Amino acid sequence: MTIQVDLLPRPEADAPVTLVVDVFAVSAIGVLLAKGAKDVWVTYGPRSARAVAEPAGLLIGEHEGLPLEGFHHGLSMSALENFEVSGSGCVVVAPELNLALAQKASGILLAAFRNAKSAVEAALSRPGEGINIVCAAGAAGDASLANVVAAGFLAKRLQQLVESPQANMDGATLAINLLRAFPDPQEALFQSEAGRKLFRMSRTEDLALASLISVDHVVPVLAETRVLEAKTYGLSQDRTAYKFVAL
Repeated sequence: MTIQVDLLPRPEADAPVTLVVDVFAVSAIGVLLAKGAKDVWVTYGPRSARAVAEPAGLLIGEHEGLPLEGFHHGLSMSALENFEVSGSGCVVVAPELNLALAQKASGILLAAFRNAKSAVEAALSRPGEGINIVCAAGAAGDASLANVVAAGFLAKRLQQLVESPQANMDGATLAINLLRAFPDPQEALFQSEAGRKLFRMSRTEDLALASLISVDHVVPVLAETRVLEAKTYGLSQDRTAYKFVAL
């Protein structure tokens, strides 16, 4: 089996199974699904979110740590623990994750530290001889330290479980080597761009929660995509929204 890690998304990538990694966004989505959300849509921005949420749906997104105007909640995992979502549909604004989901793979799963064990097991249970791990970019469009280290963790676990694994040297090996520099995932998150931003907002509990290993058994699986035409919804360009349900 071939294990490939893309440190940045590649729209032309194709594999039977793809694990898309965005540590903070995926962790929040996992909390929503674990609390009983019917489904979670991932959108690029507020306008896309409002379009998908009509006529009903809980809007979740934030700017500088505060919920976006007219939204029901921000993305803080610790705060989401007390947010009632059971049976409701949710729409999450996560631009970097949304862009990373533009893959051709037929089986897309979301992965992070929190659901690592379950995500790896789910990927291995699917047919096909290749697993591609795709890291969402950072806010500036460059590689994300948190996501690459998490991808290294997933790739290393896959190598341990697969007979005669073949790894992409440019991606998987680099990610696994970077993982060795951060044996404590929380340290990688603290040093990442997104982690430093959370720290400045005094959200260290969210950092700690996102660094926990395999405490979440929910694996979000892509169930539907929806193209939102710019002229119909007043967007700057056509956008795609992605619906995930718990596997």
